[in-house]
Amino acid sequence: MVNNKMIEIQQDLDTVGYDTGIEIKIIAENFDHPNKFTKITSSQIDTIMMADSSINKENLLLAFLYINSYIGCRKKQNDLKNINNKESFNDNPLAFWRTIQSMSSELGMSKKTIDECLDYLTNDSDDHTALLIKYDTGYIPQSQNKPPKQAPNIYVLNQKGYQNEIKWAVKKMLQIYGVDSFIQEKEIEM
Repeated sequence: MVNNKMIEIQQDLDTVGYDTGIEIKIIAENFDHPNKFTKITSSQIDTIMMADSSINKENLLLAFLYINSYIGCRKKQNDLKNINNKESFNDNPLAFWRTIQSMSSELGMSKKTIDECLDYLTNDSDDHTALLIKYDTGYIPQSQNKPPKQAPNIYVLNQKGYQNEIKWAVKKMLQIYGVDSFIQEKEIEM
């Protein structure tokens, strides 16, 4: 963090003993916390680190932190009022939607590994409660000559009020993709 100019330390760390206090000055300008900061609870970290699975715990943690960092980006209600009176919670859902391809590319993991991580994080077991709720969005309608394109699934934290977050995320995705509704798999003609 010193080398990246995120913190400043006056003492020589090579000569500091284990019982010496170190004064650290945080260089706030170099922290872009709204985009690169997320919180994780002790129960969430326990669920990941106690995983009895063939999935690498580091991959599980990385996938969860990646998703959670996008979920936690909603501005506080007071900030929304100051920015624009028309904005509200439903315009800024606490939800994550990205394609597996983009996640794979950004995290440097295979699509199979991402799928395994998402499966673990979204399913209950005897040992843990799912950390995330998955909503299958469906397909984006295309022109008459093209088949529907699969929309990214929506992921929200498994906590009280997640149904509203999903509803708001679907509404936001409909705006983004410029469609009136998503097509569910059972509606597609084979």
